[in-house]
Amino acid sequence: MAERERGEQRTSTVDGPVVRARPGPGGRGAGILCAILGLLPVTPVLAWSYGLAPFAVWFWSVTVPSLALLAAIGVATARSPQLHRLHRALLVGTVGGLLGTLGYDLFRVPFALAGLRLFAPIDTYGVLALGADSSDPRTGLLGWAFHFSNGIGFGISYAVLASGRRWQWALAWGLMIETLAVASPVAGVYALRGPGLIAIAYAGHLAYGTPLGLLAADPERTVRRLREVGPHTTAYALLAVLLVLVVWQRPFGTPAGVRAGERVAPGPSALVLDGRFHPQYLRVPAHGCVALHNGDPVPYTLPAAVGSPRLEPGRTTTACFASAGNAVLRVRTTDRPYAGGFVIVDRTESRHGPDGAPR
Repeated sequence: MAERERGEQRTSTVDGPVVRARPGPGGRGAGILCAILGLLPVTPVLAWSYGLAPFAVWFWSVTVPSLALLAAIGVATARSPQLHRLHRALLVGTVGGLLGTLGYDLFRVPFALAGLRLFAPIDTYGVLALGADSSDPRTGLLGWAFHFSNGIGFGISYAVLASGRRWQWALAWGLMIETLAVASPVAGVYALRGPGLIAIAYAGHLAYGTPLGLLAADPERTVRRLREVGPHTTAYALLAVLLVLVVWQRPFGTPAGVRAGERVAPGPSALVLDGRFHPQYLRVPAHGCVALHNGDPVPYTLPAAVGSPRLEPGRTTTACFASAGNAVLRVRTTDRPYAGGFVIVDRTESRHGPDGAPR
């Protein structure tokens, strides 16, 4: 530990110990850059919740370039002894952020199975990033990829800033991330209200911070163990997660129910079967409307829509939605868990076209 605090790292080779040089000003500057880049992937959520511009504009101009630059820096630092500490932090932050995100999601699974729609924001990310009228397997894959990129980015920022510190610091890091979300319009956009939901959100971020903190507390040991598994363990772990998401979401085909819902009418539309929307997520501009075809033998009423329209069996009904700002509205057909769907009111769509250009 004393050597790490003096800025030196000793690694063993067949020829004996090698003392790596203390990073110079360039290394510190690169570390600060990586810490900032790790925070940038979440920008679209914050910017869109404030109504600054369409989510897609921020996603393609900030999230994607920042992740690409982090990847490039990771490759470059692997060959630079002067940037050994930075490369180590990038590896530890990537793996720690990945495992932390998995811990965060696994913690929430029991609550989701009980009927709480805790994973709903993830699906909206893909719809917004593609500027789509509705959700499908492609938007689902992109939403989950964005979700993991945020967790990994936060992990990289923490590892760059706090490698070698006690693991409990990562718990504070996770709680700070959630506090920023609760204190911003994000909480209102995604209806994060009530002590129960907020408690689950904070506890989930403790589950995120625990593996991240344990790995970053002794980064040299973490990297050594990663290399014992294989020379490219981090890259393989990222690839494995991506493959799991692809197999799960199956983005190369669209379910028949979703295709039928998309054909109900031009623009955002859905088919209601067994009380559920197909597709589950629809996006409209301010004061926008959706077309819903009720394929069930019973009628439904939508209290979340303007005028609480009634969906008659076998008929197509137009339902309109209004919100003071960007919002993700839970639209229920019944009180059963997972009934109905979601409508994303995207007020930035009123001022910009699908490509983000002002109208």
